[in-house]
Amino acid sequence: MNGGPRPGGDGAVPAGAGAAAGGETVDTTPLLQVRDLVVRFHTETGPVYAVNGISWTLAQGEALAVVGESGAGKTVSVLSLLGLLPGTGRVEGGEALFRGRDLLRLPPAELRDVRGRDIAIVFQDPATSLNPVLTVGRQITEGLRYHLGASAADARARAVELLDLVGIANPRARLSDHPHELSGGQRQRVMIAMALACGPAVLVADEPTTALDVTIQAQIVDLVKRLQAELGMAIVWITHDLALVAGLVDRVVVMYAGTVVENAPVADLYARPSHPYTRGLLRSVPTVEPERRKRLRSIDGAPPDLREKPAGCPFAPRCAWAVERCRRETPSLASVSGEHRSACWRWRELDALQAARRGP
Repeated sequence: MNGGPRPGGDGAVPAGAGAAAGGETVDTTPLLQVRDLVVRFHTETGPVYAVNGISWTLAQGEALAVVGESGAGKTVSVLSLLGLLPGTGRVEGGEALFRGRDLLRLPPAELRDVRGRDIAIVFQDPATSLNPVLTVGRQITEGLRYHLGASAADARARAVELLDLVGIANPRARLSDHPHELSGGQRQRVMIAMALACGPAVLVADEPTTALDVTIQAQIVDLVKRLQAELGMAIVWITHDLALVAGLVDRVVVMYAGTVVENAPVADLYARPSHPYTRGLLRSVPTVEPERRKRLRSIDGAPPDLREKPAGCPFAPRCAWAVERCRRETPSLASVSGEHRSACWRWRELDALQAARRGP
């Protein structure tokens, strides 16, 4: 559907899974470390427990996917790092160390210097993210002039280079266009050009293909993958689509109801999913391969109401493996093997069952 290999529901590893973009070795030194992040939204009816103590790391040049259903806390967790939460949102715990500085405690002026220059974001809907009354050239050059102090002429020349880099035809002429004069795919490419303008160390792609048709989705995925290989950026890809990230990222963080339920290298996740929720996501991914075509299986039930404080494993009400302990005690991420972690009290039993089905 989105240009990446399609995993089936049997835990098989798709072709290309686990390969870093560009086939190069990733520097494992943490560039960004998120630790015990807690985010609440305070409403008239009480708090919404949006993010509940999540942790993950991002290495220099690494591609990381944050995956989960709508409402899992994927976008909120990343927006909180950049100070972009809506007015009712509050970070109430944790830290986010970027090159040794805690983003959550930076003064607003210092955070503005990081946002757009060191960490840039591509939002999922360019139609609402681009300013409709400003030209494409004005929107791209703004960051260059603010962050890098570029002159108007230098910023304009760089904007032409960026539009050419992301595949916009006749880039110099496009600088005078307004967003409504471009197609959806062109607008998303403009968003990517804006994000790349100052040479960020981290690019956040927040479901950037959701509003696009299938053909353009594949083009945008290929573009981001190529740019990461050429520019050496680290990427955080936020999506609900496990099929999309199979051949695109190095590691996957699976979120559910504001928590991280599994964190693993991408090949391990597909070969050995160790949380019932991850297995459910994999079983619900369609495939076009005849030999692996099966009836899709949905995940029974619905995500929990996050206006209620979580108790026990948040997935327990929907989990066929849940026992009383799952409803009473919240599991922490436990080591499955190597860098593979799963937050499930019964992952060993689930793992043994999968191994038996695979056979010797």
